[in-house]
Amino acid sequence: MDEERFFFWSPEEKQLRQALKGLRDNYGCEALKFETEAEGASFEEIRYYMNLALGQMAIKVKIGGPEARNDIRELLKIGVKGIIAPMVESPYGLKNFITALSDLASPEQYKYLFKGFNVETITTYHQIDDIFALPEIKQIDKISIGRSDLAGSMDMKPDDEPVMKVVQEVTEKAHRIGLAVSVGGGITPGNARRISEQINPESINTRNLGFALSRVKDPAVSIQKALEFETALLEHRARQAKADFDRLQKRIEVLKERMGQ
Repeated sequence: MDEERFFFWSPEEKQLRQALKGLRDNYGCEALKFETEAEGASFEEIRYYMNLALGQMAIKVKIGGPEARNDIRELLKIGVKGIIAPMVESPYGLKNFITALSDLASPEQYKYLFKGFNVETITTYHQIDDIFALPEIKQIDKISIGRSDLAGSMDMKPDDEPVMKVVQEVTEKAHRIGLAVSVGGGITPGNARRISEQINPESINTRNLGFALSRVKDPAVSIQKALEFETALLEHRARQAKADFDRLQKRIEVLKERMGQ
């Protein structure tokens, strides 16, 4: 690959890149996702994974809030493919998100940037008709319904029937205005088929991976592969963190020895 000329990857990183390619080509994966919000990914981490995924997968990032301007500014510099706003609970929240994006992105960036927001509380559900009625909704490419937070706001679990009914209703309303939907939150191999068939979204997503259902042969298998990849990614990050810790600890010991001399 041409990218190999410009980046050095360890054997473990090459395995992760190959796994990403397999997820894309064989299991319908369309995006690698990170968060500056709950997950708290740093810009340095996102830049690292941008390089790791280069040529394999688009990177989309959920920012710290609808108007998290510093997040937006830095992510535009990094060159992520898409920006997603969390906690859009009112028409005002969506207006703020679109205003922040249009203020900070160049016209060319704004044109090609994937724009999305999360539906993740019962408050948003109660406001959804007003949110969908805004002219700004035409700027949105896709909404993501986060079942875990939604269920938490209802004091329920993600697979409980009242939660599923809310997810289905929001999806149907989104489809009526031509808006695509991704469903995530507590997605497992065991419930992936049910969500795909009952809710009928365009995509399903785990914490770090999004899958286009039009290219997914079996949602249960794709989600199993996603969880395997995310486990490998976390193990890789843990080993990196341990190596950093060990280097710092060694330096501390050297300094303590010098203090005793």
